[in-house]
Formats: sequence, C-alpha cells, structure tokens
Amino acid sequence: MIRLIAVMAVLAPLAVWADPPHFSSGGFNFQIQYGPGFWTVDQTKLGTDPGKDGLMVGPINAGLFKDSLQNTHTVSLSASYNILGHASIGADLTATGWNLFDVTRGGGGFVIGKVAWHPIELFFLNKEKRPIGIDASTFFGVGYGIVGGATAVAGFPNGMDGLIFEWGANVDYFFARYFGLGFFARGIFLNWEKFYLDFNNRDVPGNTIPLAKPLGGSFWTFGISMTFRAGE
Repeated sequence: MIRLIAVMAVLAPLAVWADPPHFSSGGFNFQIQYGPGFWTVDQTKLGTDPGKDGLMVGPINAGLFKDSLQNTHTVSLSASYNILGHASIGADLTATGWNLFDVTRGGGGFVIGKVAWHPIELFFLNKEKRPIGIDASTFFGVGYGIVGGATAVAGFPNGMDGLIFEWGANVDYFFARYFGLGFFARGIFLNWEKFYLDFNNRDVPGNTIPLAKPLGGSFWTFGISMTFRAGE
C-alpha cells in the first residue's frame, strides 16, 4: 500500500504536466523567440529619393546605410491575452544587434501592438476541451522601429526610424498546461521616412533628411519559441 501511494504521488504531477491547456478558457501567454534576422532594403530607391526639403540621401549614404545592416541574431519577447481560444491581443518587442563591442556596432529595435487569430479553435467548438496541445496563430501589428549602425568605411553611424507593420505566424505544442515549444516566422515592414546622417546626434539641426516617400523594405526573422501560459 505504501508503495502504491508513493507511485501515485510521483505520477500525479506528471499527469498534470502532460495535460494540455484548456485553450477555450483563454489566458495570458508570454513568449521568448530566437532566430536569425534578415534585412531587405532598396538601396537605389533610398539613394534617388528627392527628399521633402530638397535634400537627398544620395547614393553614397544609401550604400553606407545598406552596408551597415547585418543579418544576425534576433530575439523577440511577446506578451498577449487570449480570448476564448479564438483571438489574442498583445505586444511584441524585437531586437537585433551586431559588433556590439566594436566601433562598427549597430542594431535595431521594434515595438509593436498586435492582434492574432487562432484558427484551430474553430475545429473544436463542440468539444469541452481540445484533445491535443497544438495551437497555431497568425498575427498582424503596427508600431515603431529604429535602426542605426556604422560601417568600417565611415565612422558616423547613420540610421532611420518610424512607422512599421508586422505580420507573422506561430505554431506551438504545449507539453503541459503552462509550457510549450514551437516555431515562428515574423516579417516587419519598414515605412520609415527619416534618414539620420549621424544616428548618435539625431536632434542636431541638418542631421535629419526627410524622405519624399517611405523607405519600404523589410526585416524578417524566424526560429524557435518558448511559451509560458497562465490560465486553465
């Protein structure tokens, strides 16, 4: 009898650990995401933009800006509240950086408010509880982004900032009610209209060149995610 009680005491927590979340009850989700990041910028468009004030970025500065952007490690933190398993509302913080201890250091950051749709819940509307721990979502967001960096050719780190849009998708498998692992993909679309000749002195008069048209371009990242859930 004592052995039976001991075995039950060990297996009981494992049963809870293997139990998937009650997605339809909603809950808070916190995600840590890691993967490579990739920039796409139209150097020709930036270099030939006439500028709002008649000042042009020019092909040389456009080339230095594009050369300063590096495809490297990227981390995203995401917090959201899920509503009845169908939709979520939350925010993302994405950061990337390179040569952090060198004169050519640079990096970018993006803060985004987002909404997400979880289509798998539609298949379990008549179920009291989803029998599998898989969840998937696609999300859209709007926010602010900034990037700055220097190249080995020029000492002044140039940069840009402004409005951004986000789209992406998540697929997660919950090994327990409160923990899951998965994959993500995120595209951040740059609607930037300000170019800084010297990123470290953005407030100095004459340092900012307003563009006639938004830059365009994008920043893409994909990789693995860990999700921590608070809810049933």
